[in-house]
Amino acid sequence: MNRRGRLRAGAAALLFLSALASCTEVDNRLGESLIPDDQQMKIKVDTVYGIDTYLAKTDSFPSERLSYMYLGSAVDPVFGRTAASASSQYVLSYYSSSYDDGDIFGTAPVFDSLVLLFTLDSSYLGDTTKTQKFNVYELVNDLDDSVYYSNFDQSTVLGDQPLFDFELTGVPTSQRRVRLEGPAVAEFARKLMDTTGGAYTSDSLFYDRFKGFGFVPDPSSPEDACVYRIGYSSMEMMLYLHNYIDESATTRRDTVSVYYSFANGSTIYNNNSVSTIRHDYTETSMEHINDTLSGSPVAQLGYVQSLGGVSTYVRFTDRFVDELLAKVEEPYNSMVINRADLVWEIDDPTAGIFDRAPQRLGSYAGYSVSFPGIPDYNYVYESSASITLQYGGNLNRTHGNYATDISSFLQKLVNSPSEAPRTMMLGPAYDELYDFKQVVLKTGVSDPPLRVILTYTLIK
Repeated sequence: MNRRGRLRAGAAALLFLSALASCTEVDNRLGESLIPDDQQMKIKVDTVYGIDTYLAKTDSFPSERLSYMYLGSAVDPVFGRTAASASSQYVLSYYSSSYDDGDIFGTAPVFDSLVLLFTLDSSYLGDTTKTQKFNVYELVNDLDDSVYYSNFDQSTVLGDQPLFDFELTGVPTSQRRVRLEGPAVAEFARKLMDTTGGAYTSDSLFYDRFKGFGFVPDPSSPEDACVYRIGYSSMEMMLYLHNYIDESATTRRDTVSVYYSFANGSTIYNNNSVSTIRHDYTETSMEHINDTLSGSPVAQLGYVQSLGGVSTYVRFTDRFVDELLAKVEEPYNSMVINRADLVWEIDDPTAGIFDRAPQRLGSYAGYSVSFPGIPDYNYVYESSASITLQYGGNLNRTHGNYATDISSFLQKLVNSPSEAPRTMMLGPAYDELYDFKQVVLKTGVSDPPLRVILTYTLIK
């Protein structure tokens, strides 16, 4: 066959195949009849609105045996004033002497000096350029094994007059050494060196005599300064004395350094401590914050603050529930929620706001005492199993928002709309409850409004 003949044959073949294809119908439903009716599904994505928010505060924010002491006062134009003081026990840690005979103070101990040592944490709230004065009192009543909260009335355990005072400004990174001076300090040192009654033979006997210290901002200090965190593990008191071998104190035996620790929560030290933390919202938009939520107006903005400050109460309205249930339409009769992102837009998404905001938001069934999370936010399991929950809740700096996946919470609402919980509390993530974090969020009456972006599967 010559070249022209081959071309004619090829064209004829292509024409035949084209005609054949035009007569062939592709059935994309092949096998559909084999799927049982109750297993036929449809995946959809929707947005659901109708979420009310209110402002709330707690009076059951645990503040005993924390890793840090909170101390100072700061004022924020949005979140008002935060003021903190602390009470803590201390106990003999160890002593340094040239003699290892168990006799710490010797026959006629002579006081030399008393020093308080501590290190400031790098995290703080407020203006560190302003100098604050802090008074230190002896405690006159016990810090027992009770559960203490941030509204603890410190005046019930303080002595009448300060034992000593010290000043703080800036954020020094090195250890602070504060020499304690004055007639009251000398008398207190003599009390420390008195071993009668067996005060140094057991912790309980020591606590009976030395109940601890109370650290309080002096009234003369500026309110708009700074709240510091001081790690108890880094905090010590050092007593320096001269040790003699006779009652006349003429023959010096040794120079002794005695260390007292404020550390707590370890197998060695079990000192109790409590921080008193107060939030004052006078002259802010939260001035009339009300614990009786049913009588409160819907919040125009949501507020989240650490250290037992303001939190946001979230209620899914009847409108929300009706819209959610209406997604199940004929011929389908049930819904499985694959993902449900509750999107919290930050009111003023700027770099400065991001730096002060929680890096993650937590959703709680109750915002006090043990802070139980909703089913999606099982932070206890997340931590113990070293996994990352689908819940998310992390700060998204690019979009200026947080997205919390509350699939399980809403699935319970779909399955049992009349019995399942319709409320939750929004606060910082559990590991940021005791940090200095705060953020303002948009709500259901904002633009754009608070909403749930829903990915779900409909099933026949």
